[in-house]
Amino acid sequence: MENKKININGESIAYLDNEKGNTTLLFLHGAFINKEYWNAQLSYFSKNYRVIAVDLPGHGKSTHNIKDWTGPRFGKDISKFIQELALQNVIIIGHSFGSDVMLETVTINDTDIIGLVEIDHMKNVGMELPKEAVDQIVAGLNADFEATCEQFAKQALLTEATDPEIVSRLLADYKEMNPEIGIPLLKYGFSYPPSETELLKGLKLKLYSIHVNYAPTNEESLRKYLGNNYELHKMEGTCHYPMIENAKKLDALLETIITKI
Repeated sequence: MENKKININGESIAYLDNEKGNTTLLFLHGAFINKEYWNAQLSYFSKNYRVIAVDLPGHGKSTHNIKDWTGPRFGKDISKFIQELALQNVIIIGHSFGSDVMLETVTINDTDIIGLVEIDHMKNVGMELPKEAVDQIVAGLNADFEATCEQFAKQALLTEATDPEIVSRLLADYKEMNPEIGIPLLKYGFSYPPSETELLKGLKLKLYSIHVNYAPTNEESLRKYLGNNYELHKMEGTCHYPMIENAKKLDALLETIITKI
């Protein structure tokens, strides 16, 4: 699979695409990382599906011309991406912030999308960090972006049991993030829970969730906003990145879910 590029809403979007299959699995990565995190999934599913992984604007090999780092902006970009490539029967698989982009996308385009899978994100739906904590993190980012990113990643996304190679890879990607993108993106993310709950309440498609057990899931919060319109799958793991930590287990869970969809 070679790197491709397409112009979408003023950005050059980099993506990987095997260009074959009637059902498309569209993989959306989380904040501060890139499409390469999905390499194992792209290889596994490419035999039976069209598989695509994009670099969101401001990430990987995509450009960052438009200074708007909000969920609706990303949703418009991915919706346009789906339209430009004339993708049909799309199952979006979103990791972390990519899950929010997925929700924003399906509110714009609910005709071409047939399935939604979120990975390790909606563990406390509607839960906002206290303003004091957010202010402290933002102040730290402004003062020393790299050190604060490393501290945040180690506290929230990794554990002491995480493989050192995964830790090194993630911290390198976090430190390489452009602060002019990273800071507003994180600030928006911290303020996102109210928007997320509204989008979930209006969701027509069933939401499939895969959560890693290094941190607990408040399933009551999923029920509160989705009722019975979700299905939760849990897997063993030590960090927020099952696609690189336990690819085979994640692939098996995804295959189970995709078959249901």
